[in-house]
Amino acid sequence: MISKKARQERIVTIIRRQNVASQEELSELLEREAVMVTQSTLSRDIRELGAVKSRGRYQVAAVGNSVPSPESVRWAFQQFLLRSEVSGNILMLRTPPGSAHSLGVVLDSIEWPEILGTVAGDDTVFVLLRNQHLGNKVLKRIREYSE
Repeated sequence: MISKKARQERIVTIIRRQNVASQEELSELLEREAVMVTQSTLSRDIRELGAVKSRGRYQVAAVGNSVPSPESVRWAFQQFLLRSEVSGNILMLRTPPGSAHSLGVVLDSIEWPEILGTVAGDDTVFVLLRNQHLGNKVLKRIREYSE
């Protein structure tokens, strides 16, 4: 059995070496290298590595659980954010179809203390905040990054 670190290093190598368009494709490529992984483990690895889908393929900037640079965060918001609204302690962020997961990964990795977590669909990310008084503050910060 391969260690988590070794498995994640192979994932990064594969993503950097060739265009990978889906988790299924990545799973097959790992299998060819004798690395067996469940869908849930692969999904978690992708999230932990900060891999995001851009232009139809996965990209990863760095190995590990590093916090992305402000420039990377700005790029992600400018690339993926179409619309944003706040309701109580939930932010709703609209993205182009297929881009919500990528924006959710970025939001999870920046580890803003106001954010408890995200849920991403196809074109919408819901951001759960610690309390309802933080919505406008976080929304303002997101919009500043989007400019």
